[in-house]
Amino acid sequence: MAEDGDRYAGRTKQAVGRRLALTRQAIGLDQGEFAKMAGLKPNTYNQYEKGLYYPSIASMYALKDRFRLTTDWILDDDPSGLPFDLGSAVANLRKLRA
Repeated sequence: MAEDGDRYAGRTKQAVGRRLALTRQAIGLDQGEFAKMAGLKPNTYNQYEKGLYYPSIASMYALKDRFRLTTDWILDDDPSGLPFDLGSAVANLRKLRA
């Protein structure tokens, strides 16, 4: 069983920000384009990627509606609910960076 520290390691603001950046890069957009396509303010989205803040519930719904992201992916690093092509692109980027 995981220690409490291990269980929550992937849920930090920084970890969430890294997943959002990885997702955006897998889609092939810059931060401004990604934010605007989701209906988010670019400065607000930038703060999410930097790990300064967690995305708000409204922001997560905007990302879900536009890019079919799931809260399981954003908050828990579980890509199983992502669209196949996006999940594959994310996995490939992770392999390249490992």
